[in-house]
Amino acid sequence: MDDKEKRFVDELLDASLRRYATAEPRPGLEGRVLAGVRSRQQAARRRAAWTWAMGMAAVAAVVALLVIYRPRQQPVPFPVTAKGSAHLSTPVVAKVAPLAQPSMLHLSRRPAAPGRVDTRPQQFPTPRPLSEQEKLLLIYAQSLQGASVASALKADADFNRELEIPPIRIEAIKIEPLAPPEEIGDDR
Repeated sequence: MDDKEKRFVDELLDASLRRYATAEPRPGLEGRVLAGVRSRQQAARRRAAWTWAMGMAAVAAVVALLVIYRPRQQPVPFPVTAKGSAHLSTPVVAKVAPLAQPSMLHLSRRPAAPGRVDTRPQQFPTPRPLSEQEKLLLIYAQSLQGASVASALKADADFNRELEIPPIRIEAIKIEPLAPPEEIGDDR
């Protein structure tokens, strides 16, 4: 490259950089950027408000459930009553009133239906009588009980006995050479 060409490229580059440095942004760019920042801030505030609202609703629901399904407690009278004279020569014996039995928690406020009989079994799972097939299987298993010991002993004796394998005879393989194909006549 020639010295003139180098200067031309340098001047062109300098002019381009000066023009780029003095360029103004498009009209409204600053407003658009600031509007985007404001909208993101508003969205964050809305999300925080919704989060608080949902949390407070959940707490209110839990409190409502606790109020509705609270255990019913009957007031228990003071259990100790002392009867005796003001004279201290005889020991005072305290009589204790029996404590009231704690009632079961009733989650359902509906009264039980009158005349309803509880048909649930006392034991779960409920045993049921054997079917015909199960009875036959039981009889078969009981009949094999004595035979199974004898058959197991016989199988054990057979296993301990040395096995004899008869020799295997394999005949020699005979491969005959392939015969060349017979010439087929042309019928042209």
